[in-house]
Amino acid sequence: MIQSAAAPRLDLQSLMESVVRITEQRSRENLEHCLVTTLLELTTLTRVSILRPLMRSDGLQAECVASADTGGVTAEGGCLPLEDDPLLARAWAMGEEARSVDSTGLVRVCLPIAAMGEDVSAFLTIETRADPAPYLDMIRGFAAIYRNFLAILREAERDTLTGLKNRKTFDEKIGRIIANSHTLAQMVPQERRHHEEGEQHWLGMLDIDHFKRVNDTYGHVFGDEVLLLFSAMMRKVFRSDDLLFRFGGEEFVVVLAPTTSAHAHQVFERFRAVVEEFTFPQVGKVTVSIGFVAIKPGDISSAVIGQADDALYWAKRHGRNRVCHYDQLLKDGHISPAQEEGAIELF
Repeated sequence: MIQSAAAPRLDLQSLMESVVRITEQRSRENLEHCLVTTLLELTTLTRVSILRPLMRSDGLQAECVASADTGGVTAEGGCLPLEDDPLLARAWAMGEEARSVDSTGLVRVCLPIAAMGEDVSAFLTIETRADPAPYLDMIRGFAAIYRNFLAILREAERDTLTGLKNRKTFDEKIGRIIANSHTLAQMVPQERRHHEEGEQHWLGMLDIDHFKRVNDTYGHVFGDEVLLLFSAMMRKVFRSDDLLFRFGGEEFVVVLAPTTSAHAHQVFERFRAVVEEFTFPQVGKVTVSIGFVAIKPGDISSAVIGQADDALYWAKRHGRNRVCHYDQLLKDGHISPAQEEGAIELF
């Protein structure tokens, strides 16, 4: 049985302070954590969560990115198949608010977050044992703020030409990826890590071969078209949970979701082949060189970038149109490890 909720007593000043606090955030992660805690403070709800849909090889998943309950716990992480949660699945399929009540009287409401004409990019869910009606209009208002602010953040983190994530966004995300890798390494037993044989993130640097020649021969208009088509191929070949960046000029970065060394090499090689086989309008054939490296616990971003760049540079010097793994080049003696930071180099 659903309990009746008392009408919320919220003054305008409290609401405005909450809106200001949320719109002060400058990253999606901070925005989402601030939103769930704010809604919990303003209401009698028992839990507020934000989940993000992810398309993976094993189907559509829902990843919890922020969650707060009355115990004051804020958590994130963990994925479940969307089909295992009928409420989320219904909200996703219909593209509209959905509600469920279980046998214990727990009410769940799911609000899909989607810009006009776009797919659902997130779910805002609430849980309560009282009637949520007195709060729903306010919650919908905050959901609309969240939707609009996501659009602003998405615009700010994108490269204006290709639509891929930009260099500034890469700098913000790579530190978090390294930190998560460190946390995962501490949580997963050594025996399992050995058995999984390097299931980790991989960073690849991609550089279009002889791109200056394209600009000099055909002009920047056709050069930009090559960049646009190249980025479109990236979206097609790499998975939805891989991160794609335009690093600058004709250089791009891909951060692969956790996988093995063999699979990482296979994915980058597949992309290299796709580019090689494509005929670019007016320009004709274009190739790409790729250097990649594992992101290991305890790494620093500059070192990871430097290693991938070393592998890319070796590929450029040895024929281009090839994929090179930093650790393999190291093992084969083709390159030397980078000098440790703080060491003195004599000329």
